[in-house]
Amino acid sequence: MSTAPYCITGEGLAKKFGRNTLFKGISLSVATGESLSITGPNGSGKSTLMKILAGIQQPTAGKINLISGVSIERVQWLSRIGYTGPLVNPYDELTGWENITFASRLADAGERAGRLMEAFGLDLHRDKKVKYYSSGMKQRLKLILAVLNDPPVLMLDEAGTNLDAAGAATLHSYLESVRKEKIIIIATNDPQEEQLCGRTITLG
Repeated sequence: MSTAPYCITGEGLAKKFGRNTLFKGISLSVATGESLSITGPNGSGKSTLMKILAGIQQPTAGKINLISGVSIERVQWLSRIGYTGPLVNPYDELTGWENITFASRLADAGERAGRLMEAFGLDLHRDKKVKYYSSGMKQRLKLILAVLNDPPVLMLDEAGTNLDAAGAATLHSYLESVRKEKIIIIATNDPQEEQLCGRTITLG
């Protein structure tokens, strides 16, 4: 994946659903080597703001600027984001390894996937169908899928959901190891995850 520096800027972002305003007037800038946490009570719009930053949803007002060291189209930008959230799920009828094989794009994805499965404690469950995974195992797999293709941008919505202490420690260790080379944005209400990031936006 490209090592060119990237930057995401948002200017005056707002989102409404009918008459309900989730948030407004949100401005931010986060570049390669920087990290940002988005916090706030349930229903404050954390997941929605993440989707807007990822280009999955459009804001009601304001705009997102995507800047890189090379010319980049919107579709190419989406391919540079490793995203996971509550509504992003692996295929239940495939094994963990089959999900990874299906999602991999890098030439060395097999070797990388093997290392990630071992690091996240799923190497002994690689040939088990995901429908038989525990909720914590599914979350670990979702995180592997988000980082599998070594994207320059990581957007993790409720990354630590269902993780036990060992899983959370693995996630934190991984994020620390790639902090200097990626943009990291985390939506969370977990103080420990918030502390992983250099800056915080609080909604609500």
